[in-house]
Amino acid sequence: MAASGAPKRTDVVVVGGGCIGASTAFHLAGRGLGVVLVEKGHVASGATGHSGALVRQHYEARLGIRLARESLEFFQRFAAETGFSCDFRTTGFLSGARPRDLPAFDALLGLLQQEGVRAARLTPEEAKSVEPSLDASDYAALVYDPDAGYADPIATATGMARAAERRGATVHEGRAVRSIVTKDKNVTGVRISGGGLIETERVVLAAGNWTASLARPLGVRLPIRFVRGDVAVLRRPIGFGPPPKIHFDFYGNTYSRPDGDKDTLAGYMDTNPRKTIPRHELADDSVPAATIRDVRSRLAKRFPSMARSQPRGGWSGVYDVTPDAYPIVDAVGSPGLYVAAGLSGHGFKLSPALGRLLGEYVATGRRSARMRRSRPGAAPDCPSLWSASAASRRGDMRRGPPPQRSTPSAASREATRRGRRAPRPDSGRCRAGSPR
Repeated sequence: MAASGAPKRTDVVVVGGGCIGASTAFHLAGRGLGVVLVEKGHVASGATGHSGALVRQHYEARLGIRLARESLEFFQRFAAETGFSCDFRTTGFLSGARPRDLPAFDALLGLLQQEGVRAARLTPEEAKSVEPSLDASDYAALVYDPDAGYADPIATATGMARAAERRGATVHEGRAVRSIVTKDKNVTGVRISGGGLIETERVVLAAGNWTASLARPLGVRLPIRFVRGDVAVLRRPIGFGPPPKIHFDFYGNTYSRPDGDKDTLAGYMDTNPRKTIPRHELADDSVPAATIRDVRSRLAKRFPSMARSQPRGGWSGVYDVTPDAYPIVDAVGSPGLYVAAGLSGHGFKLSPALGRLLGEYVATGRRSARMRRSRPGAAPDCPSLWSASAASRRGDMRRGPPPQRSTPSAASREATRRGRRAPRPDSGRCRAGSPR
């Protein structure tokens, strides 16, 4: 997809060739705009390529559910939309709750069903017919979504980038952005390495872990921290049975999904914003052997036969995390500058919907209703897409303590709060669940 040369002028420059940047370029090109997608490496070479690539609808707020539903439907018809395959595979999703957490469990199940998710409540005995290898003995009930699945993250980003090209966009790989150029505080262009200046009045920064550093010279301070995430790949033992469903174990702090016909991909659910790392890149993206052993041990408590699984490798990556785990998708700083950042591990599964919403905003100048923040008391739900400009006025990370990751008991407290009143937009307590 490397272009021989970038145009000297275009309507929009999208910086970043991951799933969000590729989706935004695809939707912008579909609106007839001239689009240049600039990627410093190759498409999907950053966080997208390290994604666990789960596609699920299990979110705690209506916004997350609606974005996830729209995105799932796009993944299901990906080939028809783009002309390429993302290798989406429907597996189903399971997660359970212990007796003390049933009020939160039932509240969330009701919310999912209200939003049209085909979520069913199962007893542990019923779950055995869906997932024979699962030990659900400590669960009082489980939620089952038959439509969840996973895709190939590299094929997804590549497919959307190629589809954007078919719509007239230019994809320029191997070119790093040196700076965003402004005149009289308005965006006027992008300087790229080895390619000079591309004149444009609109720039979308969707460069993942590099977005904050690209925005900072323009006076935009994005409230983003970097958190390491580890993934282990385990070969299921002979006799395990059919490939398992996606499973979230809040109590054992693990998530898992099948990876092809023989392997299981697994990792930790907790991506605590307090456990930050200083840089947005890892010098070594291999996963430590001790981590693989620990993930396997935790997973074996839910799937006992996985104690005999064989490690097949894994990798480590970096999440760009906001205080409330909601993405920053907004116009920021200089007129003409937009960002999609702080996806907090939700970027892949939400990329079709977020790319469409951001493309609509950039093209028309009008925010979709889903991109408007709720006012305190306006609705019993979380704010929509978090306002980066508001964060900048408040001063970077000074929003109070980072939120705790989703657990059933935390979800219970959250559901109780939502039932009484709308949460404060700046409370830092509205979140979209696990980053997987």
